[in-house]
Amino acid sequence: MPAQIAPRADAPASPTPSISHEYMSKSAIVTGAASGIGRRAVERLLLEGWSVIGLDLADAALAERDELAECRARYTSFTCDIGIGADVHDVFQKIAARMPKLDALICSAGVVRFGALENHESEELDLMFSVNVKGPWACIRSALPLLRNGSSPHDPARVVVIGSIGGIRPKVGSGFYSVTKAAVHVLASVFAVELAPSGVTVNVVAPGTIETPMTQGPRSRDDGSYNRSAMSPLGRIGRPDDVADAVLYLLGDGAKYVNGVVLPVDGGSRAAFTKT
Repeated sequence: MPAQIAPRADAPASPTPSISHEYMSKSAIVTGAASGIGRRAVERLLLEGWSVIGLDLADAALAERDELAECRARYTSFTCDIGIGADVHDVFQKIAARMPKLDALICSAGVVRFGALENHESEELDLMFSVNVKGPWACIRSALPLLRNGSSPHDPARVVVIGSIGGIRPKVGSGFYSVTKAAVHVLASVFAVELAPSGVTVNVVAPGTIETPMTQGPRSRDDGSYNRSAMSPLGRIGRPDDVADAVLYLLGDGAKYVNGVVLPVDGGSRAAFTKT
């Protein structure tokens, strides 16, 4: 499951950072870059030599880790609420003024509100739909001029959307979240067909339960509001690196002809029902 963003209406405007062009052979934008899957995707891309721009409503600074020290010149972060179309438009305008092209967009930002469907407030549904569905749509649309620049059907730019197994096999206790993930799977599939002729592929990675800040609290609850299907048939919960591995595959040369795929990364949890 993707990293949770805590929306704030009064989020301060951040100064426009400068972007280094020293390592611009491969460049990526990652949304939801402050924590969880998005944060690990940023780190893994940097360690692979990419230049990365992180977008998040929260502080998306790199962790103070030795292995990332030499990567810092290739990382820039912007404050952006992807649930607000004007924010997305503005930040991509800033990025476009500083870089000529983009090799990859990873849409990892997401938000969840747990509970029974009948107990949700309308505002919670609006938030989840805005961030989880409209957010990737706005980011992909805004990134297209950069993604199309220099790409071709033989060497495409890549979009990877972080969906969820919940969008394939819905979970009680996070039902509307599952609705939004099913919707973003469809969104990505249609984008995959529409954008392919211009040299942009679009795929989805659909994680099962992943050990992130978003899932730690709900998995510890005993009030019956969360479906406890976290443990996979492999006998463990997923890690952010499991998802990052799949993302890196879809960005690599071996996936040039992979398009419109929803790739489960769940240890087999959705493959068959198990005894309870």
